[in-house]
Amino acid sequence: MHQLRNTLPQTPGGTAVKGACPVRVLGVGSPLGDDAAGWESVRRLQRDKKWGSGIEFHIVEGGQRLLDKLDGRGTLLLVDAAASPVMPGTIQRLEGLDPRIDTLRPGTTHHLRPAEALQLAAALGLLPPKVVIWTIAGACFDFPVGLSPPVAAALPRLVQQIIAELEAILNEGPPFHA
Repeated sequence: MHQLRNTLPQTPGGTAVKGACPVRVLGVGSPLGDDAAGWESVRRLQRDKKWGSGIEFHIVEGGQRLLDKLDGRGTLLLVDAAASPVMPGTIQRLEGLDPRIDTLRPGTTHHLRPAEALQLAAALGLLPPKVVIWTIAGACFDFPVGLSPPVAAALPRLVQQIIAELEAILNEGPPFHA
């Protein structure tokens, strides 16, 4: 009976989730410097608000792990620090395979960057129909552990913008049917 009565993901108020579900929020990064901004954003999103069952939160390191979370359905909100020429702490919202995603996480010969992972996901049919990428420009991606002052100061604003986006996604369109 539970499966028949509760087949739709629910909002905290108990109503059916609308929009493109599942919604996956992925923080990409590492524990080093400003590269931890994506992870910390996801932690705060989970801590600061009660979410319904239509949202999944994941913390991943590198593009390989990003691919593990994609299946071609729903909505992806990716959060990552950017090695960008703009002022540290600057927040950007990108959609789809925007060419500016190349600034995400400097690559090495050993790791797949998020930009490359998203392009590979598209080629494999794993990229969701809706992709939103939130970036925050970093100042330091090396050892010290912890965020630089400009990134730490901008993080609450980034989290609030993502909350607003998630609320809009969850309230748009027809209810999601599992």
